[in-house]
Parts: sequence; structure tokens; C-alpha cells
Amino acid sequence: MNRFVVNKLHRYVGIVVAPFLVIQALSGLFLDYGMFRKAGALLAGGQSPVSRGRWDALLVKIHFAPGLVSDAYHLLLGAGICWMALSGWILFLRLWRARKRAAAGGN
Repeated sequence: MNRFVVNKLHRYVGIVVAPFLVIQALSGLFLDYGMFRKAGALLAGGQSPVSRGRWDALLVKIHFAPGLVSDAYHLLLGAGICWMALSGWILFLRLWRARKRAAAGGN
């Protein structure tokens, strides 16, 4: 694959994935810490988090929400993260090889 294509795809996928990754990370942090921890414990215990309050229910819905749309969202987010990791390594290795070649040619 052309290096410019990989660069563009890496950049654009990163721009699209970043806000959703932040949403997932923040909702997970809020569920794991402080007063929101109760909703995660309730969800793990099989009880409905709705009784814990609107914030708890909203965070659980954002982070875990079952359903076709949510499953597609999580699948696309996971695929985007995997693409970012893979393309990042490709870009890093290309840059490393170019620097190695330049150092060998410059000596």
C-alpha cells in the first residue's frame, strides 16, 4: 500500500475514532470510580442500573448499551482502534527503515 494512502487513512480514521474513544474511556472511568461505581456493580450483578439514578443509567447505556446499533458501534470502534495500531506500526517501521538507510548512507 502506498505510504501516502496509509498516512491519509491513519489520520482520517484517527480523527473519526478519537471522539468515540474518549466517550468510551470517560464513561468507563466514571463507572469505575466514585459515586458511579454502584452502577457497574449493579450491572455485573444482573440488576437494573435504572434504579440508581439517571446518571448511572446514562453511563451504563453509553458504555455497554446492548442492541444492534450499539453492537455495530462497538464493532466499528474496535476495528478503528485495531486499524490505528496496525497502521501506526507500519508508519513507524517505514520511518525507522528510512532513518536507518539515511544513517548508513551518510557515514
